[in-house]
Amino acid sequence: MTGESAHHPTASPEDRDLPIGLQRRARRLAWVYLIVAVGLIVWTVFLALSLPKENIEHHYRLTWAGFDLIEVLAIYLTAHMAFRLDARVVFPATVVATLLVADAWFDVTTSATAQAATGALILALAVELPAAAFSLYVAYRVGRRVRELAQLEHLTAHLPDSTSPVEPPRGR
Repeated sequence: MTGESAHHPTASPEDRDLPIGLQRRARRLAWVYLIVAVGLIVWTVFLALSLPKENIEHHYRLTWAGFDLIEVLAIYLTAHMAFRLDARVVFPATVVATLLVADAWFDVTTSATAQAATGALILALAVELPAAAFSLYVAYRVGRRVRELAQLEHLTAHLPDSTSPVEPPRGR
């Protein structure tokens, strides 16, 4: 794209010629990510206060609270970009999915007891992995929509301007 464009990835929703339904879905998606980010902040505070200071590793509590804060940041960025209808939302959404899979893996594999491992596995299967799959789905759908719009823009850029007179073909 060249010059000022109405399809600039950070333009406000009012500057876009996106369908209203698409704008509504993006806003709902943004609210979901924002609510999850706030909920994860509460969970992180709980972990920071309840986990042992040290397990086998030093700074055990700090490790998990820090990791969860990184997840909060990625989820917040996803919400922020979705609110702005920013096509680059695919990047933080993919990061969210990656972090959720890593979180699920380490929750299960670092559990100290069978009961803790079972709880971590249930959380992974019921929450973390479905949320990761959803974030990948969001990234895929937005990426596909951006490619469709880019292709449409490319095709329409090569059409003659409807306001200019069309010259009839010259005969031999």
